[in-house]
Amino acid sequence: MLQIVKKWLVSVWRFFPVRLLVISFKRHQFLLIFWILLFLVVVGKAGASFGIPYLFLDPEYLEHVGYLSFALVGIGFGALFVTWNIVSYMLHSHRFHFLASFEAPLAMFFINNSIIPIVFIAAYLGNIIVFQAQFEFQNWKDLVFEIVGFIAGFILVILVTSIYFQFTNRTALKVAQANKMSARRKKFFKRLSQNEEMDPNSQWEVDSFISSSLSIRYTRTVEHYEDQLMKLVFRQHHINSLFAQIATIMLLIGIGYFAENPFFQIPTAASIFFIASILVSLTGVFIYWTGGWGTTAIIVFIVVANQLTKYDLLGYQSRAHGLNYQTKPAEYNLENLRRLSADSTIKKDIRNFTGILNNWKRNNTSKYSTKKPKLVLINASGGGSRAAMFTMAVLQEADSVLNGTLMRRTFMMSGASGGTFGLSYFRELYYRKQLGTIINLSDKNYSFKIARDLLNPMGISIVSNDLFFPIHKFKLGQYTYFRDRGYFFEKYLSENTDSSFNRRLIEYRKPEYAATIPLIIEHTLIINDSRRFYISPQPVSFLMRSSSEKSKNLDLSIDAIDFGAMFKEQDGYNLLFASAARMNATFPYILPNPVLPTEPPTYVMDGGAIDNFGAETTLRFLSTFKDWINENTSGVLILQIRDTQKEEEPEERTKSTFLENSIKPIGSMYSNLENIQDYVTDKDLTRLNDALNGKINVITFEYIPEKKTEKAALSLHLTFREKRDIIRALGRPNNTRSFELMRKMLTSDKVK
Repeated sequence: MLQIVKKWLVSVWRFFPVRLLVISFKRHQFLLIFWILLFLVVVGKAGASFGIPYLFLDPEYLEHVGYLSFALVGIGFGALFVTWNIVSYMLHSHRFHFLASFEAPLAMFFINNSIIPIVFIAAYLGNIIVFQAQFEFQNWKDLVFEIVGFIAGFILVILVTSIYFQFTNRTALKVAQANKMSARRKKFFKRLSQNEEMDPNSQWEVDSFISSSLSIRYTRTVEHYEDQLMKLVFRQHHINSLFAQIATIMLLIGIGYFAENPFFQIPTAASIFFIASILVSLTGVFIYWTGGWGTTAIIVFIVVANQLTKYDLLGYQSRAHGLNYQTKPAEYNLENLRRLSADSTIKKDIRNFTGILNNWKRNNTSKYSTKKPKLVLINASGGGSRAAMFTMAVLQEADSVLNGTLMRRTFMMSGASGGTFGLSYFRELYYRKQLGTIINLSDKNYSFKIARDLLNPMGISIVSNDLFFPIHKFKLGQYTYFRDRGYFFEKYLSENTDSSFNRRLIEYRKPEYAATIPLIIEHTLIINDSRRFYISPQPVSFLMRSSSEKSKNLDLSIDAIDFGAMFKEQDGYNLLFASAARMNATFPYILPNPVLPTEPPTYVMDGGAIDNFGAETTLRFLSTFKDWINENTSGVLILQIRDTQKEEEPEERTKSTFLENSIKPIGSMYSNLENIQDYVTDKDLTRLNDALNGKINVITFEYIPEKKTEKAALSLHLTFREKRDIIRALGRPNNTRSFELMRKMLTSDKVK
């Protein structure tokens, strides 16, 4: 029995695909580690909270999920499959001299090197069927079309690749007859280290392989071929493979010229596959050309490329559109910050804001009643498209409950990332209605528009532009900027929402001052020192520090900056509102961190990292104007719109491994960031409520999914099921109670 088992194990070991798998891992681990990571992200649960698997299981193209979208994903995976095999062939083909005797050696290698991709495809298609059937409620007919679409796209790439190599690759016999390769080409494509190829021990003994008919065949001897002839065959195949890779990369760069056309905005899943194939290709080429110096060469390349990105020539510094980067930059130092927050400046800005408050009071006071109005403030949490759609849906419902008076009653709105998208979109629609445009603010189509996909245009930008050297530019007014994924984010955020983000900050100054529309104050975190910029068309230096007489001896830090005042000479109020929204929503790695024209340069990121609800903005405003509020209003009503539940049951602590315990403190800090902000906000609210004689009321609207395990992902792409669940959340008991409480509190303030 032992002999039989031993014989079977030897047979398996000498089976070409199995040996190739094992040796590949031994020699070039990145090729297999890459597949493990891809499994975890696409098929596993890694990244599920950010909706990454859904991008692969529910790809969208031209606002539709179906045959065509899955076909494009199939093409993307086909490109990865081909690249994986070409790189493996370049690195390992010299170990299998018997391949040179075949009519199509590369095809034979593809077949025998496809175990991992085939397992991946099987798992991937199985997950698609489960997801589409159980979560998107697709019927079997649609499921079949989607699976066929993926397979058709995959096969198309294989066919194109086969045709290319059919006409370019040659067998040993043809090479022997021609042998025309020039000395220059030989030298150019020669690896830096060929000792391994010359070493007879580098050959792997193979007894059997899978043939083109998918049957197991035994290898035949190639001793009658000269070693030099074998090398020429493989070298010629390597050259053709390199040309194919270069042509593919050039094609992707060329697509960048047409990236604004929706036809070229392929599903994000396809873009991810293309990015993966490029990374595998570049890494493989480095290893092939440098031989044993592959790892060192890759490290050197990364270091040099990283240093080059510091220069504007390469366009890697994303910019805020509308600002002037050609003039002298603003000084970012303590002296300038103290000047911007001088007592005289703060008092002047407070007088300006008091004028806005008086205009708001006049618009909300009935000449038939002496009752003071209630000041309404709205805070909305960050959370990508999930927060944007929920915020928009809540505003629509609240406005309907209040018979279209929500925006007139609201003085100021603030929030983070997705929440501010919803606030800004609804305010712009209301403003247009005030200007005479016929708009039904209750139309649910607006909630679906704000949740339209934003990842596809950014994905194709990364593949065709950002991954290489951004060379595409665009002109906005008199200034020119690079067209990176930040540009595409702004462009399609605006296009998805009826051009609602195309105004400049300055365009909102007059209607805000007249209290025709509520104020919106954006904020963004400065990476350099964790201060924040407050972005508003109104001067807001009083948000930079406390100007109270009682706090003068406390030596308080200046932890915020009035954006418009800081960049007065750099056209700060000319900032595109879409850029203000992007700076507030610059989630790391998804969007590029904009650099602002200061000396030294300042970089900004998602404002939600320091204030995910806009609560700090509200607290500073209330603290500054508490005397006016006490004298002129009947109280303050804060409407807090959250894409998460504020208070949840504590998580049960389970037994953990050493590794889990090692990373848990860091993970806990990140996962509890919102809780920490809530605790601090509640303490400050308590203090302010005392100063306002108990006049503050808070009503919370929360997105609570129907099933906790099926919560909409924190992403810029939502599935149809997720969108439907967000809309349905308005009718759940927690929110119906909040709408009713809001109606009762504000009905008595109704202007006749």
